[in-house]
Amino acid sequence: MATKLEDTLNKLLVADNAVIQEGTKELGELLKTPGVVGELCKVMGTSTAPQVRQYAAVILRKRLGKSRHWIKLEPNVKDGIKEGVLQALMREPESSVRNAIAQFVGVIARHELSAGNWPALLQFIQQMVQSQNIQERQLGVYVVSVVSSVAGDQLLPHLHHLLHLFSATLEDTTSPAAFHTIQALTNFAPLVGQENMNEFQALLPKVLVAIKALLSQDEDQAAESMELFDVLAECEVALLVPHLRPVIQLCLDISGDKNLGETVRVKAITFLGYITRLKKKYILKNKLVVPLVSAMFNVACSESEDDSCLGFFGGEEGEGGNPVHAAAQTLDACALHLPPDKLLPCLMAQVEPALKSGNPHQVKGAYLALAMVAEGCADTLRHKHLHPLLQCICHGITSENQLVRNSALFALGQFAEHLQPDISKYHADLLPVLFDYLTQICVLVGKGGSDPPGVDRMFYALEVFCENLEGELLPHLPALMERLFAVLAAPTSVHMKELAISAIGATANAAKEHMSPYFQQIVEMLKGYLTVDQADETMSLQVQSLDTLGQLARCMGVENFLVYAPDCVSLGLGLMERKDDPDVRKTCYLLFASLASVMKGEMAVHLPKIMDRMMLSLRSTDGVVTHFKDDEGGLPTTIEGLSDSEEEEEGEVDLLGNEETEDEDVAGYSVENAFLEEKEDTCVALRELSLHCGDAFLPYMDKSGEEVYKMLNYPNEDVRQAAVNAMAQFVISLSKSSAPEAAEGFKKWIQVFIPKLSELIRTDEERSVVMACLEAYAEVLKEVGAPVLVPQGHLEAIINCVRDVMEKKTMCQDMADEAGSEDEGEAEHDEMLIEYAGEVVPSLGKAMTQDAFATQFAQLLPLFANKTVSVYAWQLGAVHRVTFLFC
Repeated sequence: MATKLEDTLNKLLVADNAVIQEGTKELGELLKTPGVVGELCKVMGTSTAPQVRQYAAVILRKRLGKSRHWIKLEPNVKDGIKEGVLQALMREPESSVRNAIAQFVGVIARHELSAGNWPALLQFIQQMVQSQNIQERQLGVYVVSVVSSVAGDQLLPHLHHLLHLFSATLEDTTSPAAFHTIQALTNFAPLVGQENMNEFQALLPKVLVAIKALLSQDEDQAAESMELFDVLAECEVALLVPHLRPVIQLCLDISGDKNLGETVRVKAITFLGYITRLKKKYILKNKLVVPLVSAMFNVACSESEDDSCLGFFGGEEGEGGNPVHAAAQTLDACALHLPPDKLLPCLMAQVEPALKSGNPHQVKGAYLALAMVAEGCADTLRHKHLHPLLQCICHGITSENQLVRNSALFALGQFAEHLQPDISKYHADLLPVLFDYLTQICVLVGKGGSDPPGVDRMFYALEVFCENLEGELLPHLPALMERLFAVLAAPTSVHMKELAISAIGATANAAKEHMSPYFQQIVEMLKGYLTVDQADETMSLQVQSLDTLGQLARCMGVENFLVYAPDCVSLGLGLMERKDDPDVRKTCYLLFASLASVMKGEMAVHLPKIMDRMMLSLRSTDGVVTHFKDDEGGLPTTIEGLSDSEEEEEGEVDLLGNEETEDEDVAGYSVENAFLEEKEDTCVALRELSLHCGDAFLPYMDKSGEEVYKMLNYPNEDVRQAAVNAMAQFVISLSKSSAPEAAEGFKKWIQVFIPKLSELIRTDEERSVVMACLEAYAEVLKEVGAPVLVPQGHLEAIINCVRDVMEKKTMCQDMADEAGSEDEGEAEHDEMLIEYAGEVVPSLGKAMTQDAFATQFAQLLPLFANKTVSVYAWQLGAVHRVTFLFC
């Protein structure tokens, strides 16, 4: 049978579909025969073809991965497999096959070790690891690294002994033994208990030495070894803390070494950003801000391959794929989590000489650094640095050097987004510069030129700046619209037209009803993209036109837009039927939300179709990507198709034991951005529909609440934040309705929502979500009043949340950081958390009687008084607002 089985596996390895299908059918029949497991083991150990041996090992792992298949084997068969697989592992010369066999060893270990049924494996590992033969020692450590990834829990009782062995193998830096040891430590890190903590910690200095050696031998292995730091920081940061200083120094050294490849440098830089977020007090206490900022700034100023196409500044930030991108993200983390009075002085000491240097890459780095700290250090920049920095940015925008010009535009866009309202005061200086640049682009494109690199950043800066100007934009409106219409009329690219249509929407948000003179021209222009089905290459124009149409509906007012509203609803519904695309759907949902602000209750006739589609978007798992470990070494995926059922005594079962996806095959999951944004915007649109449609939305309130409530636990923070805002509006809308069913709905959802907010405030790791929850408390208390506090425990939940935030006891406030460390100041966003918590108090006061509130306020007041001076001015304002409640 072994020969027949080997012949069948060979058929699966040819490039002929007909032969593969024949082999697949044969293998399915063979897997039903008694004794097939033993025959597969024989093929795994004796076939002369490496891919056949590997295939046999993979099938065995998948077949016996489920315990019920292993249990059915006779004891003598199990013993034979356990003995044979170790022998095969010893003899196997091919690394890909050895890896497959080791994975098979791992699933057997998962079944057998916990019951003490495979002492031979432990003896094998010890014998191999302690061998004087380099190949045997390497094999032993390799087996531990693989088995620990599959059956780490089962090896845990032996961890103390293994850590002792690892002390020696970490020193073997001339072979892969040290690398495999670090892999095993990475697998064990989340499982380490108090009893093994000291021994594990003692190995970290040797890990650092090994990684330094790997940097000169195999950079990819060095980068993978650094995964240990990420795992320790995430799961067992206490293990890392005693050695954190040298770990950070190693990452600083790697990040600045231009002789190293991008992969390992990005790994080091990303870790620095992560540890800054997680252990900011350690960074401050150990005087690491200056070396950290200096290193990141130097990387930002370096010349990268992306500079030729302007990478970051061209509008394609990517995912931190090169050192410059990664350094920018780490500077952003520094700004968000470190006090500005510690961060900005050392950053400005780097920025000023770079701007004066005349070196385009130095200037680019300076603008990039300023752009990335704009959000986290907004208050300080607005009050202390805005005017001179804007002068520098304007100078950069007019530079003849493309890299400098586009980096300055990026910085201006970031400033316009985060430094409002102060930056709007400079509109008279900034807008003419942007308009001139836009005119130059129109001239260039009109002469047949292609889109200049960085045009995204120019429109980004223009959009954000104009959108926040509001009434101050009006003097510039004619000149702006003239240029935007010129872009649309010129033979520009699809992408440039998309940017111009988006800019019109942003302009409408600022100008509102003053867009009336341009309204008909805009509508006629949009019709061309909205009423005709677009090809894939022009689909983005249709999506952007929908978005701009929604902004016009919201800004133009009922009297200007009501006549168009029903046709716009029909247009959106038709597009969703014809285009199965998440970008189209989310844009249509936002369009419907905008139209609801115009149509109000008249939306009722359209809501059945709209709501059905929105519920599907919230429930959908579209866009979820499963990432599998690359353990099959390029084998065909035929065995995944062998999941047809065979008849056994207990009914139909999976041939290979794959009743469900096996965890050891899955490296992780991700969701495509378009589908994430669809869920977020669905929540945003539902909130708007609830707000504007009144009682017409009541029939859909309960189902909407059920689906949105599930999103409060969604892995993406933007989706969670949007869900919090939607749920808050749902309960407010229910409270304001006089319909009997609304009263029942309010009673149901308020009892669910208030405790859930309390849970999120304490446990969510993202400050933006926690701030949204605190804002929801304040808004619901303000709009609904006393009924919020009727259910038992609600008052205590709200008060305790405010107290926990003030005392920094929530998950997003560095609970794991050093207790009792000296006060080094707070990042601006940490102070914002305190502000959001404080804003709950006046709303709470309005929902309570004076006497009841006075008791609670007396307990909270000392917490406000103890906050830092930088927050104290705000506290006085909050306290002042509260005092009106007693008057």
